[in-house]
Amino acid sequence: MEYNKKIEEQRFEFLLYINGHIICQRYFHIKGYNDECLSSFELHNMAFDCTKVIQDDLKLKSKDYLWKYFNPYKPQKEEDINRRGIYEKIDNFEFEVKIDKKTVIKRGFSGNLYPPKVRYQVDIKDIIYDVIGKIRYYLTLKDYTYNFEESDVVVEL
Repeated sequence: MEYNKKIEEQRFEFLLYINGHIICQRYFHIKGYNDECLSSFELHNMAFDCTKVIQDDLKLKSKDYLWKYFNPYKPQKEEDINRRGIYEKIDNFEFEVKIDKKTVIKRGFSGNLYPPKVRYQVDIKDIIYDVIGKIRYYLTLKDYTYNFEESDVVVEL
């Protein structure tokens, strides 16, 4: 027997990119969504909080990675020191939230602070629910503190 599962299309999604390439894309529902959020300043706070969660996770993974390969008993030689600047190759992350396939807000941050092994092998499955939780919180608020003049403006930070 064939099972025909109709996957209901989700209205909400978030994406995480590095240098324009998708790392993570998740669709989800929001119960109690408030349309007024689209013209609110809280979108900025939501993007900031979500990128902060991602940056904190990358920072933690960077510390783990660096401590894993640290050996205090091995003397460091001059040729072992990496003299390249961390900004020789620019790596930018970008966080984006979409509603009904329309971009609502984007926020970028530099990935050059993290070791290449961490920034090129990003695994955020442990924090996806934290990010979705923050998005749900901000998009279901009852009152918003500040409204932009135009509600159809995509805010890029």
